[in-house]
Amino acid sequence: MRQKLLAEISEKPVPETLIATTDIGDLVDQAGDERDRELSLLLTGRDKEKLQAINEALEKIHEGSYGICEECGDKIGAGRLKVMPLAKYCVSCQSKLEKEISLLRKAEEDLQYRGLAYSSGAEEEEI
Repeated sequence: MRQKLLAEISEKPVPETLIATTDIGDLVDQAGDERDRELSLLLTGRDKEKLQAINEALEKIHEGSYGICEECGDKIGAGRLKVMPLAKYCVSCQSKLEKEISLLRKAEEDLQYRGLAYSSGAEEEEI
């Protein structure tokens, strides 16, 4: 997986926005170029994250801790590792983690909604 990902990354052409240009434009042009450059870097961030996860899995293999859940310490099932070789958690712990994340997102959305509802009510009072 690591070699395949590295080959895919190396085959991708360097985006023009990452190539330094000698043209000096106005501030708007420079800001647009910088935004494009940042976007290109963000898009390659996924590849970097995947490569890091692969390297961590390889390190765990060398340490003898590959296939052990980082949350509970139990073995991760062979079927799960076959489907998701970079899995860090067993099915049970991953499910709990996803539920917690879902609840946190829902709570954040509720807070944002209440904040928006409160601010719109305050604006109406001022009028």
